[in-house]
Amino acid sequence: MKKLSVGAWITCIAVVLAIVAFFVYSGNISGEGYYKDAAVNNLTLMVWGAVAALVVAVLISLAKGGKVVEIITGVLRIGAPALLAWALMNLIAGRVDGLGYIYFSNADVAKEVQTAANMASAQSAIWSMGLLGAAVLIAVVAAFFSLRKKNA
Repeated sequence: MKKLSVGAWITCIAVVLAIVAFFVYSGNISGEGYYKDAAVNNLTLMVWGAVAALVVAVLISLAKGGKVVEIITGVLRIGAPALLAWALMNLIAGRVDGLGYIYFSNADVAKEVQTAANMASAQSAIWSMGLLGAAVLIAVVAAFFSLRKKNA
């Protein structure tokens, strides 16, 4: 643990945020409301693939190695935020029409659509997007820092 740098810890924060975002998303599609059973294609694969890439990058950085380890961790640390961003774009694309329908319907339709379950489902979708977006930003920032202390 003493070998880990600030970059590794920032990467760990991105991992935690991505996992939390996934569980909020899972609650969104399994709970009652507008998005019940409305899964986004490949979102699970993209989020867990990015999480695995970030974890592997941190673990590989602990190994003694030269340029090969740097190249592998670099590719993983650039690919993971791209994968998370792709997941976020798919989530937004899959939720934007429903959010518009729930929040911006005319007054007659709004009474029928803005039920407690639908509003909770919409808020859960917004939270999952926000958490996934934060994970993307933090993973991008983490890519600018070294994963291992220079003197370790």
